Amino acid sequence: MRQSGGLYLGGLNGSMLMPSRPVTPGPQSVARPKSPWRRRAMRWAAANPILAALAIAGMAAGAITVTYTTASTLTTTVTPPPIQFLVGDDTGSLSDYVTALSISTNKTYLTTTVKGVPEATLSVGSFFKLENVDDEAHTVTLSSANVTNSLVSIYTIEIYDESDALVDTLDLREAAGTVTAQATMPAGDTFYTKLTLRLATTAGANNVDLSNAITLTFT
Repeated sequence: MRQSGGLYLGGLNGSMLMPSRPVTPGPQSVARPKSPWRRRAMRWAAANPILAALAIAGMAAGAITVTYTTASTLTTTVTPPPIQFLVGDDTGSLSDYVTALSISTNKTYLTTTVKGVPEATLSVGSFFKLENVDDEAHTVTLSSANVTNSLVSIYTIEIYDESDALVDTLDLREAAGTVTAQATMPAGDTFYTKLTLRLATTAGANNVDLSNAITLTFT
């Protein structure tokens, strides 16, 4: 072929080819050498597929976080009842006659066991006390089941104020199923009670144990 003003190459069929251009090589990916740690991790994963799966799941779960709010503190208080039972001066130490005396934790329930003496009258000068711990007056009511033992002729609990005046009497030998006695107590006062128990002559030589529960209510 005829050449002028440049380089032309004839094709096999007589066509002309464009002049060739220099080829600039593009970016090529170059394999990076694996680090020793990565090679060891891959070998461990191949040998322990289950543990590897758990590890991957753990890493995925690590993306989920639960934040708890600060726990609050609940403060509770118990207000004591304004009228409370107290042990009497003559029953602080149990005896052959007052064999048991117990006051509940909230001091509004009292249980006692008293042993009478045949053909005799038992008197306890300070059986139990009532205390008003409030700064105002309250009316207290004592209630108990009556005593039906036919060998008991007298069984009373008398309530006295701070001036030793009789206020009311809880008569446990009344016919009613529940017996009551009331007293109005000024703020800060302490009343005491006196127990009297007499067994009938027909009791013979057998002592009689009497267990009672007394409940305290107030207004």
